[in-house]
Amino acid sequence: MTADKAPVKCDIPAAKSLEPGRPISVVSLETCPDQLDRIELWFADAWPGWYGPGGQGDAHRDLDRCLASRDRLPRCLVAFDTGRRPVGTVSLRDSSPGSDRYPGAWLTALLVPETCRRAGIGTALVAAAEREAREVGFGEIHASTASAQSLFLARDWQPLDTLAYPEGELEVFRKVFSLA
Repeated sequence: MTADKAPVKCDIPAAKSLEPGRPISVVSLETCPDQLDRIELWFADAWPGWYGPGGQGDAHRDLDRCLASRDRLPRCLVAFDTGRRPVGTVSLRDSSPGSDRYPGAWLTALLVPETCRRAGIGTALVAAAEREAREVGFGEIHASTASAQSLFLARDWQPLDTLAYPEGELEVFRKVFSLA
């Protein structure tokens, strides 16, 4: 891995919501494959039990699959600040905790480095994932989370279920897209 492990710096004022014309852009990982190694490190740091040493997951493989997916799942989106530095990521997949009960598109791997939080990046990533799911042809999207409930509720997602996992409970949310 060649990605820099230095803390992420953001050109976004902390603790302020993003206005229309927000200072970030969200693009497909396909347009910035040079960021794969950095995101792989983020995954290992955020989810060491899965993507860290000895974990079952393979972040590089999971992200690499997003590079060849075009108009189907999985998809990975990357947020960049005004200095063209990556400041967050989110994925769309067909598998996630809860997908055995609720098949379809799942918002997964929503990750904003701690130094970039409270600036609206997570909200922008969720909005971009919603658009991406609609563009791929899904009429609804799901997510499971132990910590981002308020983010989903603020974007009009509906609580659907609670799942018990060894690490604790995950709340499942769903957003149905309007036909407009």
